[in-house]
Amino acid sequence: MTNNDDSKLAHTYEKMAAKARELFTESGEKTLASLEKALEKARDHFVAIGDITHNESSHLKFYLRRDLEQSAKHFHSLSEQAKKQLKKDNLQAGFLDLTAALSHGASDMFSKLAEWAESGSSYHTGQVTVAGVLRCRACDKEMHFKKTGSIPPCPGCRGTDFVRVSSET
Repeated sequence: MTNNDDSKLAHTYEKMAAKARELFTESGEKTLASLEKALEKARDHFVAIGDITHNESSHLKFYLRRDLEQSAKHFHSLSEQAKKQLKKDNLQAGFLDLTAALSHGASDMFSKLAEWAESGSSYHTGQVTVAGVLRCRACDKEMHFKKTGSIPPCPGCRGTDFVRVSSET
């Protein structure tokens, strides 16, 4: 795969994510089934307009699901921390109560999303990923991605298997 191919896929990944978000929002449903449907429609859209092949669309959909799972795990962890901090007896009025309710609802949705993904713990050379930090499973060297891009081999050991450390650089 050339750098132009990598760049094209990274760009299409971003467009596909935006299209899936748009379709998910338009559906009015906030279920995993509606999210899956939005991902599939976005995938079909970019194949139909000729931006990517059917095979490439399968890879990008997998990457989106994987990255959603990782984000969900991170958000779920933060949500659990927030629920512990915002105990019911410490809440005084509307805004904090609403915040706690939203936190609980989002936590449940992201918990289900984390279970939904096919395989979220492995990132491999040649795949597309969003901004964040990946750690090589072989030598623990970290790679920092400032934007969506293709994953190169590990600069430390040339390893090809990584785990996400954080969503932000």
